[in-house]
Amino acid sequence: MLRFKWRRLLRYWTYFRRGHSVYLIFAITFMNFIVIQYRLLVEYIPLLQQLFPRMVMFIVTFLIIYIPVSVLIGWLDYKRGAAPVDLAVAAHANPFFKDLAKAVVLLAEGKKKDAAEIMKKWVT
Repeated sequence: MLRFKWRRLLRYWTYFRRGHSVYLIFAITFMNFIVIQYRLLVEYIPLLQQLFPRMVMFIVTFLIIYIPVSVLIGWLDYKRGAAPVDLAVAAHANPFFKDLAKAVVLLAEGKKKDAAEIMKKWVT
């Protein structure tokens, strides 16, 4: 019974870390970034102050521009940037991914037994 409660507690801790670090902190830092930009740019530059007299107008304009640009940069990174290289380096450095890649090649060549033998050490 104690082991079950401990595992449940650890599961909740994992859910908390994921929700906090991936979603909540992202949202908080994103809003913090917008507020800082408004404070540093709009409040100190008279022309921008006339264009964006209210923070809500600045936020809407910022998001209309920022989100598509971010998506484009992310897409370019995954298609032509560092992401494929990062994945290749991680796969090369991680023994599981190295064995998995070998097993996939063997499966493609029709060598099921050889592929199973390679992956056997990862299954318990």
